[in-house]
Parts: sequence; C-alpha cells; structure tokens
Amino acid sequence: MKHCLVLSLVAFLFLTTSTQAQDRLLSQFYHAHRGVAVTFKIGVGSIPMRFVANMIPNDSKNNSADAKLLFSKIRKIKIYAMEGYDGPIPTSDLLKLKKKLIDKEHFDVLMEVRDHGSFVHVLNKGADDELGNVVLLIQDEKDIVMVHLHTSLKVDDINMLINEFNTKPKTTASL
Repeated sequence: MKHCLVLSLVAFLFLTTSTQAQDRLLSQFYHAHRGVAVTFKIGVGSIPMRFVANMIPNDSKNNSADAKLLFSKIRKIKIYAMEGYDGPIPTSDLLKLKKKLIDKEHFDVLMEVRDHGSFVHVLNKGADDELGNVVLLIQDEKDIVMVHLHTSLKVDDINMLINEFNTKPKTTASL
C-alpha cells in the first residue's frame, strides 16, 4: 500500500512539473516582451470550464451537444496576447519559442498555416490518440497570441467536430 501511494505521488509530481515547464516557456516569452509590447494574459481553470459546459443546453438542432463535449474536455486554458508598440514582435522570437517547445518539451507539430503574413502553429504533446497539451502560436502583423490548452480531447473528438462542420449547410448572412 505504501509503495502504491509513493508511486502515485511521484507520478503526480512528474506530470505537474511537465506541465509547469511548458507554462514556464510561454511565460518567459511573455515576460521577455512586456517592455516592447502591450501585453495581456488570462487563465481559466477547470471549475469555470465545467460551469460553462454545464450551462450549454443539450440541443441537437443547434449542435450545442458538440460544444458541450468540447468544453467538458478542456481542463484549463491560458491565453497570452501581445501587440508590439513600435512594430511587430520579430518572427524569429516566435520561431525560437516553437523550437524550444519541440526540442526541450517534445511537442509535435500538428499543423502550420501561413496566409498573407499571418502564421499559425499548432503544437501537441499527448499520448497515443489523446491531444493532452495543445499550444497555438498565432502571429499577425503586429500581434502575437499564444493559447495553451490542457485537454482530455481525443483525435476522434476533433474528427467528429470536423465532420459536423463539413455536413452543415452553408448559410449566408443578410441584413
């Protein structure tokens, strides 16, 4: 019994330090640019995320069941937003952060999108088909947004959402 308790405590501490290391890298990047950019940081923990998930009705017509599933599997979210004072934050800084996340924290690149000077990097650190920790690095002309999600989402959940969006009829807005 004592061995089981000690092993579970060590596993808990290991998982906590792994998550803290990723948060530390994002936080270091954020603090390094506080003097040259307007910065904003917000974090939402598991209790508010559960509250939001419970507030969403189970309505199959509006596909709110999918949103409820998504919010119920997000345990924690942190958003860092920065806008450069005198110009954009150098792309090289963001690429260095991405390289550190890949090399030191063993993140995998899920997707990269470039469009008209904007960059989106989606990184993942999870086991098997679970996404686990997801980091979004988004850079626009002057802005950088970093989103760190701690999730229990599986690849099948994301595929289900993609299929749901693809089967929805396209609608146009009018005034």
